[in-house]
Amino acid sequence: MRNLAVIMSLYASDRAEFVKEAVDSILNQSYDRFDFYIICDGPVKKEVDEYVGSLADDRLHVLKRDRNLGLARSLNELLQVVLPEGYSYIARMDADDVCFADRFQRQIEFMDAHPQIDICGGFIEEMTENGTPMAVVKYPLTHDGMKAFFGRRNPLAHITVLFRRSYFAKAGLYPTDTNKDEDTMFWLKGFLSGCVFANVDAPLAHVRVNDDFYCRRNGFDKSWGDFKNRCAVIRSLRLSPVDYLFAFGRFVFFILPMPWLTRLAYRYLR
Repeated sequence: MRNLAVIMSLYASDRAEFVKEAVDSILNQSYDRFDFYIICDGPVKKEVDEYVGSLADDRLHVLKRDRNLGLARSLNELLQVVLPEGYSYIARMDADDVCFADRFQRQIEFMDAHPQIDICGGFIEEMTENGTPMAVVKYPLTHDGMKAFFGRRNPLAHITVLFRRSYFAKAGLYPTDTNKDEDTMFWLKGFLSGCVFANVDAPLAHVRVNDDFYCRRNGFDKSWGDFKNRCAVIRSLRLSPVDYLFAFGRFVFFILPMPWLTRLAYRYLR
């Protein structure tokens, strides 16, 4: 029996060569008891559509939609498909990143050994657009450490998360009223709903970092939305008041649409 569902969303800007790397890294996992669900969030590039349509693997399920609705709604649509199927675990994947071959093996062994955990992530290794490894980004490992860390940064890398189905029973689905910050508010829903968090002490995915990566993280609307959400996290979880100063500093640095400045802020204020 396949006890894991992997969910991934594609959209118009995704590049075929990156999608192929991402999909290959899932289909070639050392742990193979999973089904892989992909949704096309509106029209995608012809090359991407042809590649996905050419895959012959009975674990793969592709959904298509004519209109782009955004990541949160796409993930919720996939969750509404997989949750009734009774999978024990649900994992996230992005279309331009690459999983380590033992990612699912590590996470499921960890979750099986810690039945109280509702969600786990892991470290990421950043890489250039052409795949050259860069820095390893680490996160706190324990629930309490992650909660304190949440006042300044998200305590999980969204690309690495693996949910126990209990997470959704407690916290529901992704919020759809955020400005491309659905993961922050979903983690907040989890903490407030009594979900138990953890991270695996190992890198689980290569994350592609380029100018587009930074551009998605700056500008006034995005920065203001992130600032308000971070303040909501600090207030709701009663975290340190010092975290408000850190959040404001991030807002100031990220407000300008300059990738080089965002790169510095991301590197030193995260």
